[in-house]
Amino acid sequence: MIHENKDIILEYETKGNGPPVVLIHSTASSLHQWKALIDKLEKSFTLISVNLYGYGLTSKWSKKKGPQVLLDQVNLFKPLLKGLDEPISFIGHSYGGSVAMRAALEYQDKIKNLILLEPNPFFLFDREKQPNAYSMSRNLGETLKICHKNHDWERFAEIFLKFWIGNQAWPSMSEKKQQGFLKLIPNIYHEAEGIFSEKMCLKDFVSIQKKILLVSAKDTNLVTKEIVKLFIGELPEITNAFLPEGGHMAPITCPQTVNSIIYKYLMREYFETIK
Repeated sequence: MIHENKDIILEYETKGNGPPVVLIHSTASSLHQWKALIDKLEKSFTLISVNLYGYGLTSKWSKKKGPQVLLDQVNLFKPLLKGLDEPISFIGHSYGGSVAMRAALEYQDKIKNLILLEPNPFFLFDREKQPNAYSMSRNLGETLKICHKNHDWERFAEIFLKFWIGNQAWPSMSEKKQQGFLKLIPNIYHEAEGIFSEKMCLKDFVSIQKKILLVSAKDTNLVTKEIVKLFIGELPEITNAFLPEGGHMAPITCPQTVNSIIYKYLMREYFETIK
């Protein structure tokens, strides 16, 4: 489905009936990553999955607008939420998790749940309190910036995928998949700008912490583990779910396990509401 607002096109899909749930995909993915979850939830919820800037038929980000911020992505799908009367749940994976966090703050008065799957809010790190994670994430950002400046797209892709998936992520890709990934690098660069410029802090979520589910894998990378520690330390009333394995891409590589956790959490919340 297509929504047009002035010069911006948003591609989205909506399916099911019931309380609204907005699905926000990860970097280098699309709304199609949620197919299995939608199949599982559509009998009880209205699922709204969106393609962020530069994915599918959604408009590409224009450099004329300046650096992209997380709120730009939220504003992209805000028109879809205007007519909703019921409280909204947001689900996001990786970069989509950070967008979902921003959306939750925009809709604090209407939020039902915020489900974060391996989110990447690097902006939460403090140089002194989390020196290793701060350094690793900032080094990633600076390296990607250099690769972008030098138009070294393959190096950009290799470094990005190594950080999130592992040393062999890029070389093990087929040539067809590599070419597809290279086309997404402008999106990734703009998204990185948004992550490192964001000013949210976890104190902003204290009032809604009981509505947050954080899902992470035990074998994820160090940076994500530090993010989990931050959430648990500053928002002690959130719900945590730890996967035994699956890494950062668990929502895509282990969808049955992740989707089962999401389903149980949402259904519990739903039935508590209608009792």
